[in-house]
Amino acid sequence: MGLLSRFEGKMEDTVEGAADRMGAAPLSPVQIAKKAEKQMRREKMVGAGKQYAPTLYTVLVNADDDRRLLGYYPTLAGETETYLSAKAAESGLVMDGQPLVRFIVDDDLRHGKFDVIAEMVASPLVEQLRQEEYARYGILNQGGPARPAAPVGYGYQAPAPAPAPAPQTMDFSAPAEVGYDYDDYVADEEPRQAYIYDITNDRAFTLPGDAETIGRESKNDIVIPDINVSRVHAEIRQDESGAWILTDLGSTNGTFVNGRQIKSAALSDADRIIVGTTNLEFQLI
Repeated sequence: MGLLSRFEGKMEDTVEGAADRMGAAPLSPVQIAKKAEKQMRREKMVGAGKQYAPTLYTVLVNADDDRRLLGYYPTLAGETETYLSAKAAESGLVMDGQPLVRFIVDDDLRHGKFDVIAEMVASPLVEQLRQEEYARYGILNQGGPARPAAPVGYGYQAPAPAPAPAPQTMDFSAPAEVGYDYDDYVADEEPRQAYIYDITNDRAFTLPGDAETIGRESKNDIVIPDINVSRVHAEIRQDESGAWILTDLGSTNGTFVNGRQIKSAALSDADRIIVGTTNLEFQLI
């Protein structure tokens, strides 16, 4: 019996069998798993002679479907994670830790419709998001990455650690308060134009010097289409000495510069910034 057939058999009574009780057909777990696998293959990356699979899978659902299926999410997510881990291993793909499948409401989707977004996300951030999922489902994490509420056997077992971490894994250790000292900053003799380059979405934003906000909402100066980015996430501005200052505005998932979480920091050319799951680069030209 193939992986998909076993997955289908496991989920048939758990979720698909709930249609009559809920008064409407729920989303198909098999279709969710198949689309997640398709996105996994589409978003894979090659590095150091290996192929790496995404570790974060966000399933966008209609608000009504979300209410109907919330109680089934722990099992559905756990089974889908196991399925994706097995398919990745079967295809020779490496995962940087255990994958996470989560469900988020998209008000633009009609009842019965869904979408899946697969993203390359550093393992520590995935585990942070996993804790948020545990809290949402009312599950007490018992210290390991596996979902404690998921069934044992094929249904859910934590996959073995990946043989090698993905390249350029960022260090998401305890937040460090990074400050800046104006005395350490030496302005260029000639003014240079500053940019924020959105690596993930291949876009560039010119920085005028005045305070510019970064966030998910359209009212921001720099709009980041990432559900992990707060509505108003951070601010970047040039101070009187000419230094460019990046400040986190109390975001949910934090702001990172060169792998370190910051509250406020002076930026240098080519500094890497992470907001949500989006990679940015500060550039001086």
